[in-house]
Amino acid sequence: MRILAAITAANADMAGTLIGPKFWLIVFFVTAVCFLSGPFGTLDALPWGIRLIYWALQVSVTGLAGSWVHSLIRTQGWTHIAPLLAISFAFGLAVFGFVVLLSLSLLGPIGRYPGSRELMLYSVPSASLIFLMLALTIRTQAPVDALERPPRPRLLDRLKQHHTAGQILSLSAQDHYVEVVTDTGSELCLIRLVDAIAEVDPEPGFKIHRSHWVAAKAIVSLEVNGSGAQIKLSDGRALPVSRSRLGELRRFLSTASMTSQ
Repeated sequence: MRILAAITAANADMAGTLIGPKFWLIVFFVTAVCFLSGPFGTLDALPWGIRLIYWALQVSVTGLAGSWVHSLIRTQGWTHIAPLLAISFAFGLAVFGFVVLLSLSLLGPIGRYPGSRELMLYSVPSASLIFLMLALTIRTQAPVDALERPPRPRLLDRLKQHHTAGQILSLSAQDHYVEVVTDTGSELCLIRLVDAIAEVDPEPGFKIHRSHWVAAKAIVSLEVNGSGAQIKLSDGRALPVSRSRLGELRRFLSTASMTSQ
């Protein structure tokens, strides 16, 4: 579950990178520089058409792979130097493997395939060093990002369908399960209500009933009538409020600067 959540978070972060023009402009610029300068002997060894395809594929594929791994590092908050060094070296080896496959596919048929040792000597160190430098940049930015982004409720990691939700709206006990309602949908989770409430932290909220908890941000209004009281939520639902909790709930709403009705 945690691995799937990490992959999903990296994919979401990567999607934001691909939507903007910055990544593609960098890919275009680096491809153009490599095509025109022909590093590692490709200027003299390759016809211009094959040279363009060769460097376009190398830059775009390694750029996409590197950006995704950087998204994984950023979303998981990996900041220790030892794992960053290991990941950088592994990325360098992966780039070497891709360069070998690409060179065999495009350069082999025209007799221009360089030796594997030569490819390793320039691809592994250069790819590892560039990747590490970018990873260290993420490392220095991580504390700022952590301050800007509130901690994620642990309860979301238990969900299978809505673990990428941005907010938990309410919790409702149903036999041995708890219905977790998020901003992307609802899902039953095998957990006690008291444990689910503990795992919602740091999301502020209130237990309005022995069977219901609501997030402060999801409360639209408190309605009290002769027969009882209920909370109106931002998604249109209404949940009952226990009479014994009404006074404390009002104080909670007042403290949270909510409007009582």
